[in-house]
Amino acid sequence: MRSSSFADYRTQTAQAAAPQQFGMAVVPEATRNPAARPDDAGFPTDLSIVSNRQLRVLCNQTYRMLDRDFPAMEAVHHYELLVEEIERREVQAETRSEPTKARGGFRDNSLFSRFELFSDGTMVGHVKYEMKGSHAVLIQAVVDPQFDPVDVEPALIRRVLLNAHQRRIAVVPYCPRVREFLREFPQYRALLPVDQRKRLEAALLVSADA
Repeated sequence: MRSSSFADYRTQTAQAAAPQQFGMAVVPEATRNPAARPDDAGFPTDLSIVSNRQLRVLCNQTYRMLDRDFPAMEAVHHYELLVEEIERREVQAETRSEPTKARGGFRDNSLFSRFELFSDGTMVGHVKYEMKGSHAVLIQAVVDPQFDPVDVEPALIRRVLLNAHQRRIAVVPYCPRVREFLREFPQYRALLPVDQRKRLEAALLVSADA
């Protein structure tokens, strides 16, 4: 039989006494439950039942959280869910209200620096852009003459703004057609970075007073 040494006794005593040092009570590990995260507390579990207005509010609030130096992973996940839901509703709205020729795929063609909208494999329109650092300067919106710009152009610009916002690409609306779209549909201004939104609204105010 092995006899306990004085060193073993000191080690066992120290381990038993450690949690009691400085008046700290022993708390069993199994009883420690993680506190609810504040970011999760007010986030809807089902975005499909949230109104469009509330969806925009949540998206703006979450976007401001992402502007922090160390945004929480929950905020990143929530932001992605919100933008996906916004895009899903926009696609549904286009499907219900726009002609078949204006429906189709969308992509960022970085080789030619343009956002492209397709219908049945045919490009119906595009927005030319130029990257300036982290900003995408929207230069020109072009619609194929075979298609009606009244139908195609709003769908094209809407997809450009939502896609850039989802990827957190700052947008500079230099194109007159994009600026006109934002004048007609002010709800989409919330998708722009704060500084660009303020510049646009100031410019629109000046042109309105002229």
